[in-house]
Amino acid sequence: MGRITSALTLGVTALAGTMLVGAAPAYAATEQLRLDFDATPTGQVEPGPWTSGCFADVATPGDSGCIAVSAPGGVSRASRPSGTGTSPALAFPATGSAVVQVPDAANLSPGSQDFTISALVKITSAQVTGGANLVQKGLFVDPAQWKLQLDNGKPGCRIAGTGANGATSLLLTADASIADQGWTFIQCKRRGDVLSLVVDSQVVKTGSGATMDITSTAKVNIGAKGPGLTNNDQFRGELDNAVFSTN
Repeated sequence: MGRITSALTLGVTALAGTMLVGAAPAYAATEQLRLDFDATPTGQVEPGPWTSGCFADVATPGDSGCIAVSAPGGVSRASRPSGTGTSPALAFPATGSAVVQVPDAANLSPGSQDFTISALVKITSAQVTGGANLVQKGLFVDPAQWKLQLDNGKPGCRIAGTGANGATSLLLTADASIADQGWTFIQCKRRGDVLSLVVDSQVVKTGSGATMDITSTAKVNIGAKGPGLTNNDQFRGELDNAVFSTN
């Protein structure tokens, strides 16, 4: 897998109808995965719903995230405000299940490196569920995991791996729901031993104990745990710009 390096201001970008930029110091990151969902999935036509097809990975040309569903699930075209216009996004199903899956690759496991996960999301009160997974690699039962979630409408982040004393994990959850708040930027970032959860331009939670080796052979799943129908933590809202970066 190739890599594209860019200077990003991570943890300070916000989108709630318009883009806002904060004043935190820049963090030099290497994007390992960026799915912007701008193009139509391969072999499909707009505006969906789509039950198959793949989206190109902007960060690593040649790689892609492919749609997998369980009936009656599917994903379809949505849009979000962007500057004076709009940008294409994805709408996940109200019923059934649908996920965008990226195959495992070594550069999608951060090991002990600093890393960042982010996504733009929009959800209504009617779409809120007890469990909604946004972007993840690995499951809760796996020895290693990184995950951005939206349980009960509240942004959260979980990491798990191997620390100095064996298996360890860390979970951060925001106090407030983002339901009915429009498009919201959600980010989870590890910097050394500190894990931070960012909602729009604000760091809403931090926790220590983030030093661990996170190495997983699982696929990256966007929108749910996987394409199953049972206990799948399906996200029912809209999503754009799923990004995973390392230092």
